[in-house]
Amino acid sequence: MKLDEIHGETPNLELRVKILSLSKRETTTSRGETVYYYGLVGDETGVLPYTAWEFPAPIKAGDVVQIRYARSRVYNERIRLYFDSKTEILLKPGEDIEVKRTYKETKLMDLSLKNPFVTVTGKISNMTGKEYSKAGNTFTIYNGFIEDDTSRVRISSFGQPLENGKIYRIVGARVSEFNKQLEVSIGDKTEVYPENEDMDFERYYKLFEVDNPAGGITILGFIITLGTKSGIIKRCSECNKPLSTGVCPDHPDKPTKLDIFSYFTLDDGTRYIQCIAGKKAVMPFLGIKEEDLPRVAGDIYRMLEDRLYGHAVRVNADFIKNDDDLSLRVNAINAITREDIEKDIKVSQ
Repeated sequence: MKLDEIHGETPNLELRVKILSLSKRETTTSRGETVYYYGLVGDETGVLPYTAWEFPAPIKAGDVVQIRYARSRVYNERIRLYFDSKTEILLKPGEDIEVKRTYKETKLMDLSLKNPFVTVTGKISNMTGKEYSKAGNTFTIYNGFIEDDTSRVRISSFGQPLENGKIYRIVGARVSEFNKQLEVSIGDKTEVYPENEDMDFERYYKLFEVDNPAGGITILGFIITLGTKSGIIKRCSECNKPLSTGVCPDHPDKPTKLDIFSYFTLDDGTRYIQCIAGKKAVMPFLGIKEEDLPRVAGDIYRMLEDRLYGHAVRVNADFIKNDDDLSLRVNAINAITREDIEKDIKVSQ
């Protein structure tokens, strides 16, 4: 019998599997101290966990074995194999099995470089494609975002387009780091399945609950400092580099453009964090438009100080990974009342 044919509680199973992992643990029962073994076995159709009360000493992880008189049952909503004193486990020297890879179902908030391949489910947004040519061949790379009810992260797909607004289950997505944030990517062996479920994207967190570079997170807090260098900065309209002299050394004939850079400290009652916000977040908050920037450039710091410093706000932001801590890149800022946030802090305590 193959592993994917096992359903529920089944006695007297006969299997040919590969031992993927083998661990031993001591425990105390009503009969005294005893030892049991546990791990994973796999075949061409899947992988299952097992528990064994006896295990032949010569067998190790990587060996192929023939198993008779095993049984299965559902434990924690998952099928598990059990080997007892009646179970026969016979080593098959020189044999191998191509085990079907399986990947842990992971929420986007829990992504980690320690687990480089995962299964994720989320809604796609802002997905666009760009063509590249290499060695005479043309291929397309798609980039955008995937989000679930815990976080939003970047996603890239090599040659396989995903439709914006659709929810997909992605099996074998690769986790990597891009621009100080985590992202997932789809490769040749990744399996993608459309899903019909809906998702809630109200992602409110306390700062102490987040320990990785998650995206699209909403935080309520007080702004307790405002950086003195916040305000208008000039950039090259061609390369977008910030300019200190007003002329880009690489593109001296190109005009400059005005941008807003602000940095501040946000405290939500559980900890505080450093934040940066550009004009995409700041201009709607201040109620100004792009064409207003030349007129109000000299007043931007005062406007930021009046609206931000000492006030309660709701920010939607992406957590950025620094050398030894996290910071926030703010996407949007909204004012809230002091009573709103004080109520929120009390509820969470």
